[in-house]
Amino acid sequence: MHQPIRDNLEEYLKGSTRQVPQAFHAHLVACEECATELRLLETQANMLRSLRSDAGVGPNPGFYARVMDRIEEQAPASIWSVFLQPSFGRRLAIASATLVVLLGTYLVTTEPGDQTPAAAPAVATTDSVKPGASEMGAPEMGATQDSLQQQRRRDAVLVDLASFHE
Repeated sequence: MHQPIRDNLEEYLKGSTRQVPQAFHAHLVACEECATELRLLETQANMLRSLRSDAGVGPNPGFYARVMDRIEEQAPASIWSVFLQPSFGRRLAIASATLVVLLGTYLVTTEPGDQTPAAAPAVATTDSVKPGASEMGAPEMGATQDSLQQQRRRDAVLVDLASFHE
């Protein structure tokens, strides 16, 4: 097939003869090979047109919904979907309750029986400062008072250590 025929072949087969140039028709008259091939292409185009449906072809109602349902059925299940199954939920609840009972039993049996805190004995002091004496006026009195306070602190620490219970 020659170039002038190739360039305008689609317009001619569509049936729009107005857009086909005069050179196209002149070449068909002069070239028998191109005319024969064009007749074969016309018969083939007519056969293809006869297969075309007159009414618009579209999917039946509900087609897209059925396709989407089928796609969702074929999707792999998520690991989290296991938690939504009723049998797994019952098993998980039973296992959790068993764990709570076991931990409670362990805590009750391992605690010591005596839970009362030991009372620290009261330390009574008999030191008293005379109302008329001042710390500045009596240097030995201030020194003895500091040593008495240190002794009281030591005694309180010893009492705390002796009365400590686990």
